[in-house]
Amino acid sequence: MNKQAEQLFKQGEKEKAVHLLVSDLNKNPKQLPEILQLSTYLVQSGDLEQAEELLARSLEMFKDNQDLLYNLGNVYYLADKYDKANQIFQKLVDDNYAFEAYFMMAKTLDQQGKRQLAIMYALTATEKAPKDLPANELLADLLLANGNFEESKRFYQQANKIKPQAKHYFNMALCAMNLKEDYQDYLNQAKDLDKDYYLKNEKKLADLQEFIKQQGDSDDGK
Repeated sequence: MNKQAEQLFKQGEKEKAVHLLVSDLNKNPKQLPEILQLSTYLVQSGDLEQAEELLARSLEMFKDNQDLLYNLGNVYYLADKYDKANQIFQKLVDDNYAFEAYFMMAKTLDQQGKRQLAIMYALTATEKAPKDLPANELLADLLLANGNFEESKRFYQQANKIKPQAKHYFNMALCAMNLKEDYQDYLNQAKDLDKDYYLKNEKKLADLQEFIKQQGDSDDGK
């Protein structure tokens, strides 16, 4: 990794950092760490097209390099090219690359509308990295969206052990509400941690309360 470029990028001198790496790679293109560094900076700068071109070209020099493939898969995901991203992450999963491949595969499948499969890959990601916050949160989100409230609540609790967040408490309240359990304490915790987040999502809560009330009224009328 080019330390000078890293320092420039951290200081907000993104163009200078990219220019320095490009200049260095023009002199010697077979520097894998700098290629990976440059691709990351291009992605973070929003230049997905250049990042894709760099990674595709580099894969001709470093055949099937897993780190290059992973970065390219991320570029495809961010560019909404989910079929291409799926192919890459599936290859990395088959090669047992790392938990990140399972995590990104889950996100890609979710975008493709394949939630059940996404849950399976997200679960594997949490098994491989039990203390990874994004992996636990993704699995909890997927389970919540799928109506698996008990399991979803459990993984929000796991995420909360890693780093407490208003979102976790708020969504635990949604899970508890659907399970007809006491949920007020979760809401209080969410509000205490981040009042803005709580207020922004209050309507979601009110809508769910109304829906559950209507369901109850409907059941009583049967």
